[in-house]
Amino acid sequence: MKFKYPFVTALFAIIALAAWLLNVGAFTPGTAAAFVVVGQLGLFTFSKRQGVVFEGILSSEQVAEFGQIIKGLKGKGAELEQMPKDVQALQTEVQTLQKEVQSLRRSRLQGMAGGVRPHGKISDDAARELAAAFIIQCARHGALEAWCPESSKRDFLINEARQVAGITTRAAITTSDVPLPVGYSGQLIELIAEFGVARNEMMLFPMSGGTNKPPRMGTRPAFGSIAMSAALTQLSPTITFAALESHKIGGVVILPREIDDQSIVPMGQFLARYGAVEFARAEDTWAFLADGSATYEQVKGVCQIASENSKVNTLAAGKTAPSDAALDDLRAMRLLVSTACLSRGGKYYLNATWEARLRKFNNNQNDPYVFVYRPDGTALLDGFEIVWTEVLTPYSTTPSPSTYLAVFGNLGFWWMGERGQPRIDTSIHPLWMNDQLATRFIEEIDFDYNSLLAASALKTPAA
Repeated sequence: MKFKYPFVTALFAIIALAAWLLNVGAFTPGTAAAFVVVGQLGLFTFSKRQGVVFEGILSSEQVAEFGQIIKGLKGKGAELEQMPKDVQALQTEVQTLQKEVQSLRRSRLQGMAGGVRPHGKISDDAARELAAAFIIQCARHGALEAWCPESSKRDFLINEARQVAGITTRAAITTSDVPLPVGYSGQLIELIAEFGVARNEMMLFPMSGGTNKPPRMGTRPAFGSIAMSAALTQLSPTITFAALESHKIGGVVILPREIDDQSIVPMGQFLARYGAVEFARAEDTWAFLADGSATYEQVKGVCQIASENSKVNTLAAGKTAPSDAALDDLRAMRLLVSTACLSRGGKYYLNATWEARLRKFNNNQNDPYVFVYRPDGTALLDGFEIVWTEVLTPYSTTPSPSTYLAVFGNLGFWWMGERGQPRIDTSIHPLWMNDQLATRFIEEIDFDYNSLLAASALKTPAA
């Protein structure tokens, strides 16, 4: 519909817009009036440029035009009346979403809210969360004074911990106020994997209570030729099961008072990295060297299972020093595993101190590339990747009878059972003799094999 007097229509639109903004609370009465005046002046100026003169009294044509505008608004009164209510409902919904976002940011449910975890550390937000839990636990049990006697530093740490945890009141802290960093436990697990081997190489299995029974590879149904019209022989694989039960490993990390001179982030990083390094060492020790004794709660690792199933290459009698191992001894390990390990995923596992010894294998003029480093920093022996681990026997010239020097195979065919997430608990009492506080790290794990053909080991003979 084209109006004869567009400036009257524009003026009415400005008045209607000012009234609506006043109704929803965006304008005050004075602001709405000023808005209308400025709009009218603007229209007057524009009309002068167009050669049109505003009249103080509406003409009959303008009155008719207003009548058409009013007629067009008939039947839409309910929609106009509902508009302020819709705007109010939208404002309420936005406020609710803002509260939910704040709650999510406080609880750190996403785990990686603080950004990408840097190499060798956890993110700063995760470190703050871990340190805040430590500080609040100490404060709740009255142990913070013993650890941090200076009131100014103590108040600073408590205030910062409260901000991280989202505790804004000064009331007494209760058990429910202690925000353990559950949302960031994934970063701690990633850090353990970065320092260790087993968690990276083995197949993780989430354990529940009791005994868990993941499958094992048994005797395969060997396919063969079938004569024409002959009956098919039923071929069934042998089905066996591993047994995974919860075994607790862990220890205590001591936090010295001197670290309170730093910020809350280094405190959390110290706890996380110390705990991750020790978790990684314990996991790898159990994974490779658990011998079924009481020390390992009857758990058997890769080397013990290989020894019990004729998958160990033992050096000749009298060669009890790691330096007695030759290249052929390392190559012989590959003959004890399945062909699949050679073509898909087979790796050597050695202590990093063997690096200098492996370089000497390149002195052979017929094969000068036995040991090489790839551009990405990984090492190869005969084309098979080497994974360095500190738990296997280090290289030396000193006799070390009945010790495992190396492992070869695909550890993806080994189960690493894990129940829940690592637990981090702070002691309620200070170690008063050393002026320190203790934090306990505990996790529940177990190991068992999927296939006996997955791994072999190299061992020195008995003395």
